[in-house]
Amino acid sequence: MTTPSDVGLGCYLYGIVAADLVVPADLTGVDDQTVSLIPYGDVAAVTSLLDTERTLAGRADLLAHGRVLDAIAGLGPVLPIRFGSLLQDRDAVKTDLLEPSHDRFQAMLAELAGHSQFTVRARYDEQQILSEVVAENQEIAQLRAATRDQPDDASYSERVRLGELVARALEAKSAKDGQVLLTELERHVAAVNIRESAGLDRLLDVALLVADDRRAAFEQAVEELAEAFAGRAHLKLIGPTAPYDFVAAEE
Repeated sequence: MTTPSDVGLGCYLYGIVAADLVVPADLTGVDDQTVSLIPYGDVAAVTSLLDTERTLAGRADLLAHGRVLDAIAGLGPVLPIRFGSLLQDRDAVKTDLLEPSHDRFQAMLAELAGHSQFTVRARYDEQQILSEVVAENQEIAQLRAATRDQPDDASYSERVRLGELVARALEAKSAKDGQVLLTELERHVAAVNIRESAGLDRLLDVALLVADDRRAAFEQAVEELAEAFAGRAHLKLIGPTAPYDFVAAEE
């Protein structure tokens, strides 16, 4: 009987789960390899075989890693492991990963039990929000009118000033509207992690840990917020996914 080390294959790692979790027989990961569990005590590592000389860098590899984690997250709590993690064989998974951290992994899984991560991304309708900024700020409106038909070099300082004022106004508006969104979402979740976002249309990008028994109310709240901001901003709900934002990859 061959083992991963006999044929130059190692154990690629996706995450840590409870040992009694049942992985779908048809779930495949990187390089379309079958996903399985390596148990130790009450926890287990989610793994698949991978050539130890294989370089993981492509988008397809990253998507496969995330696909496995999100599929597992639909079955029970999972602690995501950083993309690209590979150990030599099953024994190394047990002795180097699971055995020394067994109790900590077990406690972390218990904290996540009954919860899933969702992400809400809100983006302004750029034309609409710029129209609001112009209508609400007399100096911006005047500078915009004054520079509209002027050559760039002849109105350089005014354009710089206009850009600064618009950026400042958008920042204030997104802070206010973002807080409205966040305050409502926080009523339905166990934890939040606000992410940095960029662009003129930025409003809110937040990861939320939602208890299973609050999921319906949470999704209803997102729908109502989307209706309230219709015409001004677009809301996108992503999930459930593995709790990437609530478990440090280093752990």
